[in-house]
Amino acid sequence: MFKKLRKLDYWIAVPFAILSMLGIVMVFSATQGTTAALSNFIKQAIFVVIGLIGAFFLYHFNLRKLQNAKWMRNIQLGVIAALIIARFVMPPVNGAHGWINLGLITLQPAEFLKLAMILYFANFFARQPWQNHVPLKLQPVSQLNVWGLPLAGLVLVILMPDNGNGLIIILILMALFLASGVSRRVIAVVAALMGLGFGFLQTLIRFANHFFNLTSSDHYAIARLTSFVNPWDPNSVDASRQLLYGYYAIAHGGIFGVGLGNSLIKPYLPESNTDFIMAIMTEELGAITTASVLVLMLILIGRMIILGIRQKSQYARLVLFGVATLLFVQVLINLGGVVGILPITGVVFPFISGGGSSYIVFSAAIGLTLNIAATQKKLVAIHPADIIARKDLK
Repeated sequence: MFKKLRKLDYWIAVPFAILSMLGIVMVFSATQGTTAALSNFIKQAIFVVIGLIGAFFLYHFNLRKLQNAKWMRNIQLGVIAALIIARFVMPPVNGAHGWINLGLITLQPAEFLKLAMILYFANFFARQPWQNHVPLKLQPVSQLNVWGLPLAGLVLVILMPDNGNGLIIILILMALFLASGVSRRVIAVVAALMGLGFGFLQTLIRFANHFFNLTSSDHYAIARLTSFVNPWDPNSVDASRQLLYGYYAIAHGGIFGVGLGNSLIKPYLPESNTDFIMAIMTEELGAITTASVLVLMLILIGRMIILGIRQKSQYARLVLFGVATLLFVQVLINLGGVVGILPITGVVFPFISGGGSSYIVFSAAIGLTLNIAATQKKLVAIHPADIIARKDLK
């Protein structure tokens, strides 16, 4: 079992380990001064240990078992059952039915659905890839039975409501679809539309507010959209208070920060150890540390994309692209909400934010990518003059 560790991809393993250790420190620091600081630290440390064990297990797991249709269906059914329990049985937390309280720990099934979606559609497109010469209605992916379980899970997530994770799941599905073999023209059109939507998001919200008077709504999601457009508006001060305190924390930290545990803003941020932990990190450790974290995340994501391009297996390629998309979108939406370029959605930052379900899922995803990287056949370097060796290789 331990022989495989010699094939460990350090471009993935080292950033993962550094970010995990930093996450334990920041979860403790972000709640320091409260009665929950020590318990949060212990919980996060336990989750990191569980996550590392899970990553080690999946690193040695036979990936062929995950390509079994029965396995995938059972995984989907298990996650959907957990979503139903969270939505219709468990009491709400902060207005959302997204958690299952098991006493010592609390599970968030929506986090597990993201990885289940990646594995499900990677397996599907590996068996029935997109065929550019076939009309859309005849494509295997257009069959209703393909979408039954995934749509059921997505609808349950939206009903919780958990719009942030719902958006991430949709973006992951789009990425897997684009990577499944569609034409470059379709990829270019989708990329252009998403770029325009991102660039003109505030304009679109202002346009909707002009015709539908969104500011008069008391719904929390609508309030987040209107405060995103103008957080300094006195009429939306309650909805934008968290964002404004995040601004203050970032400005207070500057380049090098005020020192670990010395944050002045964290008492005013209700989600200082989860959604807005990057604001607290910037305040305490400075923008230089935040930039370093982003570099580590880019190394992780970039390495997965490079490995995905090199893969001959469609399944392995799509798993790598799916996990890379998951990490990239999580970082983009979390950090975008903290700095005000996207609405706040309650999405955590990978490996740094507190939360057992999210960390375990990210660790499992890392274990799968390390497994794929270790099983990748490396090209043998042969001297151009060695004619016999070149013939043997063929």
